[in-house]
Amino acid sequence: MKKAKKILFLLIICLFFVILPVSIWAEERSIYVGDLIELKIQAEDLTLDELKDKFKDFEIVDVTDIREGYIITLRTFETGERTINIGDKELKIVVKSTLDEIERDNIYEGNLEPLESGFYIKWKYVFIPLVFVFLLTLIINIRRLLKKRKTLPLTPYERFKKAIGDLSVEQKDYLVKLTLIFKEYLESVYSYSIKGKTSTEIIYELSRMPQLKEKLLEVKSWLTETDYFKFSGTPAPMAKKLELMEKLTSLVAKIEETKEGEIG
Repeated sequence: MKKAKKILFLLIICLFFVILPVSIWAEERSIYVGDLIELKIQAEDLTLDELKDKFKDFEIVDVTDIREGYIITLRTFETGERTINIGDKELKIVVKSTLDEIERDNIYEGNLEPLESGFYIKWKYVFIPLVFVFLLTLIINIRRLLKKRKTLPLTPYERFKKAIGDLSVEQKDYLVKLTLIFKEYLESVYSYSIKGKTSTEIIYELSRMPQLKEKLLEVKSWLTETDYFKFSGTPAPMAKKLELMEKLTSLVAKIEETKEGEIG
């Protein structure tokens, strides 16, 4: 359907009558549904009501009086041929559909296959999980940071007790690791490097520490007894391992009491 205004001078009526002079001039053009049709009708004795009655099958858009008759603008949205009699003349108006102008040699068949949906991402369904993951990660990291700040570093004595508790008495090198834990404790407390040294060398280093003078014999006794099972090839019974562990724990507790006495 063409919506633009088309001024078509199809018929300019130029008929001359002896009794009723009426003139009609016609021009053949294609008229489509909705087109505006403008006609100039010259008829001195034709009234406006009679004119509207003759074109009652059309929608009259505008009528203008002129000296010789009228200029009428009309349109219709129905196809077909219409005949209008004015005086002794016939005016035929054929209204076509724009669809009739399309040439079709074959029948158009629609595709019955359903269309495949394209890949379309609704970003809100991607963005929301990402935000959730980000916030969850942020909360976990903040909690870890706060927990880390609240957790004070362990003292040498606390590290010693924790290491003893984590050690399994069923391990074959239990006494070796027990001795290593004791050496790490002494190093962290007195800032002496004694790792890798023999028991004799360790006793020599500790003998230069006045604060350990009273505990030196007890330390030497424990190291000597431990060395026997470590280097003689004689396996230490379970009960002996536990006994040496308890002796060491008691010895370190006494050293801690000596430290507290020095501070006081």
